Parts: sequence; C-alpha cells; structure tokens
Amino acid sequence: MTIDVLHPLIHSLTKSEKRYCRLTTGGSGVDKGFLRLFDCLLAHDTLNEELTAELDRQFPGSTLEPARKHLYRVVMQRLRQFEQNQRVEVRIGQLLHDSQILYERGLVQASQDQLEKARLLAQQHERGLYAVLAARQQAEQWVRLQFDGVDEPALASLHDQIRQQLDQSQAALQHAALYETLLFRYQARGVVGSPADTLRLNDLLLEEYQLLNRQTRTGPSRRSFALLQQHLHFQSAYFRMIGDGAGSLRVYRELETLFARNPTLWTHQPLYYVQLLEGILADLRLLEQYEAMPYFIDRLRRIDTPVQGLNRLVPYLALYFSLLRLVDAQHYTDAVALLAPYQADPAGFERELSQLPMTTRTEFDLLLVRLNLGLGQLSAGLHRLNRVLALPARSLPGTLYTQSRLLNLLLHARLGNADYLTHALRSVERKRKNKASAGEQLVTDLLRQWLSGRLTKGSLDRIDTFSGSPADRQLLRNLDVRDWIIRR
Repeated sequence: MTIDVLHPLIHSLTKSEKRYCRLTTGGSGVDKGFLRLFDCLLAHDTLNEELTAELDRQFPGSTLEPARKHLYRVVMQRLRQFEQNQRVEVRIGQLLHDSQILYERGLVQASQDQLEKARLLAQQHERGLYAVLAARQQAEQWVRLQFDGVDEPALASLHDQIRQQLDQSQAALQHAALYETLLFRYQARGVVGSPADTLRLNDLLLEEYQLLNRQTRTGPSRRSFALLQQHLHFQSAYFRMIGDGAGSLRVYRELETLFARNPTLWTHQPLYYVQLLEGILADLRLLEQYEAMPYFIDRLRRIDTPVQGLNRLVPYLALYFSLLRLVDAQHYTDAVALLAPYQADPAGFERELSQLPMTTRTEFDLLLVRLNLGLGQLSAGLHRLNRVLALPARSLPGTLYTQSRLLNLLLHARLGNADYLTHALRSVERKRKNKASAGEQLVTDLLRQWLSGRLTKGSLDRIDTFSGSPADRQLLRNLDVRDWIIRR
C-alpha cells in the first residue's frame, strides 16, 4: 500500500492497537525499518511536504519500498489478531478451521463437535452462508467416514437445513438487490415525476411483495432479521421516492425498533447499527425533517460498545449530526455553544478529530468550515479547508472531493480573490469536463456570474427552483450557496 493509504491507516489506530502492534513486533534480528516508518508517519498529522522530506531523509534510495510493504502487512496482521474474537464470522471461520485440523489428525468426534458449534453459532447470528459451509463440511466428513453412525433421517435433516439456509440467504440477497436498485433511482432522479417512473416503481414494489410472500410460504414462519431489515430499508426508500416524508419517518422508527429488539444479531458488529442510525439521520436531513433528528441522535449516543475505535467514533457522530442541524438552520451561536466543551482543549479536540476515519473526519472538517463562514471567520475557514484540500484525491469519496473543491471556490469568492478564482475555476472545469452534475454546473455558472459582475439576488431563483437529484440538492445545501448570494 502507498503512503497516502498507510498514513491515515496508522492514524486511525487506537492507543491499544498501537501498543499491541509494538508489543507483537519485538525480538532480536527483526528489521526495525518498518517501526521507524511507523513512528515517522505517527509524528506527522497530515500528508505534506514535511512528511515527504522526512521520509526521504530516513529512507534514502529504495529503502522506503520494503519498509512500506512490511509495515502494511504487519499492521493488517495485528489488526486481524486484535479483533479476531470480536467478529462472529471470524469465530465461525476459526471453528471450521479447527474442525479440519482435528479431522486430519484422526480426531473425528472432536472435529464434528467443532462443526456443530460453528453451525449453531452461524444460525444464532443469522449467518446463513456460514451455516451452509459448516453443514457441507459435516456432510463431506460423513461421506469420507462412509456414514459411520449416521442414519438416513439425520442426513435428510442436514440437507433440509442447508436448503432452508440457502433459501433465506437467497431471499435476503434478492431483497437487497431490489432495495439497492430503488435507492439508486432515488439518488439519481429524486422524487418520481412521471407516470412512467411511477409504473417502474410499482414494478419493484410488486416484486418485493411477491418475494415476501414466497419466503413466508416456503421458509420458516418467522422472517429472518436480514429479510425484515431489507424490507424496511426498501419501504423507507419507496416512501422517500414518492415524497411521503411521514411514511419514511414511520419506517425509520420501525427499523430502529427492529435493531433494538435483536441486539444479539449485531452486538458483535455494532457498526451495522451505527451505520443504520447514520443513514437515517442523513436521510432525515435530506428530507429537511430536522425535528425528527434528535430522537435518532439520542439512540446513537446510547450505543455502548467495547469495539476499539467505534467507541471513539460514536460520540463524534452524535456531535456531528447535532452540529449539522444547527449550521443548516444558521444557528451559529448555538453551534459555538455546543462545541465549547470540546474546544476547551483545542489541541486535544484536533487530535481526536485526526483519529477519526478519513471520511468522517473530512465531513466534520467541512462542517466546521461552514461554521467558520457563517461566523464570518473566513481566514480560519480557509486554514481548515486547506488541510482537507491537501488530502490525496483517491482517499476521499467523489462527493466529498467535489464538495471541498467547490467550497474552496466559494470561499475565495467571499474573500474577493477574483484572480485566484479565475484560474482555479478553469482548473476545476477542465478536470470535471463532461462529468459535472447539474448541481456542480449551477455553482460554477453562479461563480462566473460573480466574476463578471452579473450575480444578483435574482440568482436566488435558480437555487430556489432547482429540481436536480437529491445528491445535487444536498451539495447545494452543504455549500451554503444561497447564503453566499445573500451575503455577497
């Protein structure tokens, strides 16, 4: 892995993970070049020219390449070992591997016992494909043992369990495909606006209904957690697409209740629940249902997890969405008050932010830039934004990369830097030629109007009547374009 991947990976480690990496890489005769690289990357909070110069000094010639490759292997191996007992899939995999080892050494009954543990654990946590793997490994052992001690009803029961698990897994995958197709249409097109779009939407709705009925008839009477989850996700996207915000909110509450009632199915991987709440909050913000957000923010705050890294991320996600509500509403004084306890130690606050996952940290930084601009602190906003702009492009999702570049243009417009803006605007348009979305094109058009002195408050009509995709409408909100026009 390259340095622009290694650097954020190293900085994402918790104190416990860093200590674990050091303790398990000792011993005489071990090449410590990768540890020097580890320390060097930790010593620099950002990828910049200072880090590049330090790497050139410490690793002359071609010595950086082997240290970089070895450090990546070591860190990933230690992280796998560190988390191996926290992931149910890893525990099942270990049981399957243990069973194979025991079988190869002639300990047949012990091997079968491990397979049974793996199968029951997979069923308990609704990991259907893992349950199938365990059952198939058990059947293959029975064949090699010439079915010693096995009768036909036992074999038939095992085959029936395999069929049930495959049916459930296939249904969940089909449901996921329907949801993803519907969600893609919503992100690309927004609310349905024609009879043809509505008809295509009804086709998906009918297919989802038939899938649910088929699973009820052929499978167990109780629908699986995965199937119910996908059904509710589908329903929430459907209500959003037909413009029924109240219906979507009702389904969000059902989804949260479903997770709250089935903690054993996600406790070992709470990131699923965190991502659910994060997605709900993002959708509510897109629907402008700000009054519904505190309920789900509170659910986020209540998550208590021992998983390293996640217990640090969750409080900042709750803070992010709380702050987002205030900044969107231009309640900048309240936003400053919310941040006050965190910024009592500015260096500590920035250090905590630097240890968040890259995407979350960037979203937080861009939100703080928006707050700076709302408060009229243009220089502070530019300083923070420059840190985002220094990140390698391939480390960020395309939406965040685009948002940061356009926010930079708008900030320089607020500063009155016409010469810089002229050059930067050409660069952005050249890179995004034939790729710019309707929202991006609108922003660059407005900036060109500003440069030519033709931007008026009448330009607000273009913002207010904009009917682009939800992603584009989200972009315009994240850039505070309307506020820029009013304040210019």
